[in-house]
Amino acid sequence: MMRRPLIALCLLWGTSALASDAEADALQLADDTPTSTTEQRPWQAYAEIAAGRAWPQAAGLAQDDGRLSLDWRLEPAASGPWYVRAAGRLDMRSRPMLTQENAIHTLKDAVLGYTPTQNLVLEAGRIRLRQGVALGYNPTDFFRDGSIRSEVSMDPASLRENRQGSAMLHLQHHSANGVWQFAFSPRLATHKPAPGGWNLDWGATNHLNRALLAYAPRWGESISAQGLLHLRQGQGAQWGMNLSGLLGQATVAYLEWSGGTSPTQLQQALGLVGPEQWHHRLAVGARHTSANQLTLTAELHYNGAAPGRRGWQALRAMPLPVYGQYRAWAANALEPATRHGLFLHAAWKDAVHPGLDLNGMCQFDLDDASRRCWLELRHRGRRLDMALQWQRNHGAALSHFGAWPWAARWELIARHYF
Repeated sequence: MMRRPLIALCLLWGTSALASDAEADALQLADDTPTSTTEQRPWQAYAEIAAGRAWPQAAGLAQDDGRLSLDWRLEPAASGPWYVRAAGRLDMRSRPMLTQENAIHTLKDAVLGYTPTQNLVLEAGRIRLRQGVALGYNPTDFFRDGSIRSEVSMDPASLRENRQGSAMLHLQHHSANGVWQFAFSPRLATHKPAPGGWNLDWGATNHLNRALLAYAPRWGESISAQGLLHLRQGQGAQWGMNLSGLLGQATVAYLEWSGGTSPTQLQQALGLVGPEQWHHRLAVGARHTSANQLTLTAELHYNGAAPGRRGWQALRAMPLPVYGQYRAWAANALEPATRHGLFLHAAWKDAVHPGLDLNGMCQFDLDDASRRCWLELRHRGRRLDMALQWQRNHGAALSHFGAWPWAARWELIARHYF
């Protein structure tokens, strides 16, 4: 009975149209992030207040909590070839995570850019460089580890938007044949397990020297591809590929893969020295958008560096601190804790009547049969959004999703755009 609270502590420490429109949206890489409903101007901001109730996995009373958030973005009009942009977010909670302060600020972007020619873009600063075509798991999103300081929703769009970038120099060159990208992210600080709420947290994103080279050829209107090479201090080269293509008028199939020589996740989590092997990571899926703007997504996930069914059973039988250390590492790295997973997602824009959206998702662990689901009903207004969210975690003790601290949770959210 004492295990669930301890596991919760470890997890909290670690931290997760129309047919023509569907074609355009689905062929884009997953670097798309949602934007607010406010008009275009040099700055955007919104305040969000949320009240929730959660029921713990173990026996006990439901707990109420509250959150007040302020999200801001500055992007003044460019002056000649130079431009700047910045974005951040402040989350204040009545019940913070066990190792966090009540107020957590995340500096998402702080970028100085220069465009010497129409085809070349140079940027320096803290940059959210996101890669990948999949929705639930992005093996080629190489700069995702340590990027989540304050998780406000398990919605993948929220996780991608509300994360902090890495300090880097980023170059992008466009030509008629394709797009080249190069990024160098230097080591700036030592990683700290629980930095202060206003800490810029460079140690989370810049504790190693890293470099990325990517190329996306222009192959036509119905197919999109990208190849990547990621180099990281102390680790073998990691290769990556994103591929997506149309299947009919409103269905897109896609594949996201990375592979390279590395220690297993358990070795990395525990700091064990041992032989390194080639590991594959894969997300393969399809997305269909109907004429009434209902988009359905299904994905299979594979993480070769994570333990399979037998290895996962063995890890769950290990001493609790070992298990907890592994789960905390996986949560911080945004890597699945186990090898095989299934991801289903539905997004219905203007469901029933205009301005009312219905979103939902379920994640299934195929190694231990645990699962978690999330639903959201959101009404979008010009200045005010109202949303009701529900989350359910189900599984045996110490399973992938059964180890989360709460079994069920409701949250009511109001968002006001300034």
